[in-house]
Amino acid sequence: MRVTVIGAGIGGLALAQALRRADIDVVVHDRDAHVGATGGYRLALDRPACETLCEALGPEHYQALLGSSAPPSASRVLTLADHRLRVLAEQTFDPADEALFIGRVPLRALLAEGLGERLRFGSSYRDHEVRPDGRVVTYFEDGDSEVSDVLVGADGVRSRVTANLAGRPTSTPCDYGCIAARIPLTAAVRRRLPALLAGGPGLAQGPGGLGLFLTAHDPAAGATVDPATCREVAAITEPPALVWGLIGPEALLRPTRSSGPPLAAQDPVAHSLIVLRGWAPDLRDLLTATDPTSAAYFGYHTCDPDSDLTPWPAGAVTALGDAVHAMPPTGGGSAATAVRDAGHLATELVAARDGTTTIPLATLRFQQTMTGYAPSRVRDALGLLHSMQRLSHPLASGAARIGFPTLAAWHRVRTSLTGTGRTSAAVAGPSQVVS
Repeated sequence: MRVTVIGAGIGGLALAQALRRADIDVVVHDRDAHVGATGGYRLALDRPACETLCEALGPEHYQALLGSSAPPSASRVLTLADHRLRVLAEQTFDPADEALFIGRVPLRALLAEGLGERLRFGSSYRDHEVRPDGRVVTYFEDGDSEVSDVLVGADGVRSRVTANLAGRPTSTPCDYGCIAARIPLTAAVRRRLPALLAGGPGLAQGPGGLGLFLTAHDPAAGATVDPATCREVAAITEPPALVWGLIGPEALLRPTRSSGPPLAAQDPVAHSLIVLRGWAPDLRDLLTATDPTSAAYFGYHTCDPDSDLTPWPAGAVTALGDAVHAMPPTGGGSAATAVRDAGHLATELVAARDGTTTIPLATLRFQQTMTGYAPSRVRDALGLLHSMQRLSHPLASGAARIGFPTLAAWHRVRTSLTGTGRTSAAVAGPSQVVS
């Protein structure tokens, strides 16, 4: 069996590693120039995703992943605050739900490790056709083509593969987005960190439908596995940083002029400081320490979780991850869900290779399994976004300015009476809203 994967993101590479480990011939194509040519910041991998990667990678390989990651203890509590940094609520995470946190670039590099010639960068998918014998011919922008038994679209939002399968785009813009960046976590910056980040990430919400997410990312300070023990496959530890993401309406975060590039693209950090006028001065001062080369704007996309996510007949072509179930990063589940998809698809393709099922039945069963859990992750991500969107209306913004101090006062009273203002959740909350 030969499998062609379009997209060397987290899901596509996880699938390639699982198939490689099962001795299935796999080739991954990606339009990026190299493995490091990607945006993104910190990802949360839940327990199912970690279990999938543990099976897909060899022991030494998985050890390196743990050596590159921060453990769940790094994010014990999510603190919700208003734009003046008055604490409104705290939510504790169930340790069983979160497994680890890792930078997107290190994770992508680790998942590319060992693929060698199976990974082809600078290769852009154009189209495909299924031959009468059931095999798939994939055509690329440079004129090359490739014949395989299975084609998998793992090319994220705006997926060309699923657009061809469905006859339409499988996701739409949310009209919301995020300006995200890193602040080097120097000793001086650590002294200036808001107290609300002591137990984990913080999310400050303000009028106008704005939110500012902050989280300290320092894998080397408490890696699950000592990076020095990772010898066969080296760990990749990022320098400590404070990751922040300003979430809001696209019209506010990415305004356009009649000519020239969007203001946010010219200087995302400076534009963020303009947008955050009226917020806590200490918070705005902290953002001035941002590494400007790390700043970028990302538009949010989503699928419709109540629609048919795979509106095509099962066959030799399928897809996974954001190519099927795009979701904004406000739920922190996009990468973890893509990895989970990869594990299920690999299991079904191994069964087809071994003759216990056919390729169409394998992709059908995979798609049925995926659409059993993916919609709930999309709804989780949209829940926080919708609450922020409600605050974007002028009347709601005015009510928030009055209501936030009242909520903060109630939180203080509750804390004084009970000793804690925290609530527990059966599932993990939005521990990661930028990716």
